[in-house]
Amino acid sequence: MGNASRPGSITVREIDHDIFMAGNGRRYCIRELHWNGIAGRSYDLVGVDDDEYLTEESFGEYPTDAQIAEVFDKHYIDVEWEMCRFCHEDILAATAHRYRNGWVGTCCWDERLRHSA
Repeated sequence: MGNASRPGSITVREIDHDIFMAGNGRRYCIRELHWNGIAGRSYDLVGVDDDEYLTEESFGEYPTDAQIAEVFDKHYIDVEWEMCRFCHEDILAATAHRYRNGWVGTCCWDERLRHSA
C-alpha cells in the first residue's frame, strides 16, 4: 500500500500482455504496471493462474526474450528456442508467433503480420 501523495507509490493500472505457455506447461504473461503521478512503466513476468510474480525486480521496459529466459532459468523452468524467420535472431518458442511455415518473434511481429497470419 503506497502513499497517494507520493508519485510512483501506487499501482493505478495493470495490463496483462499476450499469454504464453512455458516448458513446465503453465501459463505466463508480461504484466505492465502503471503508477500514480509518473509516466514510467514497469514490467513483470507473472504466472497467469496463480498470479505469482517471477521477477525479483521489475523491468523498466518490455523485456526481451533473453531477459524472460533468464528469469525462467532462475526458477528452473525449461525454455525452447526458435529462430525468427525475418531477422534470424534466437527467440523464445513460448512467446513466438506462428507465421506461415515459421516463427516470428516480438522483435519483428507487428500489426501488418497480425492481420495477415
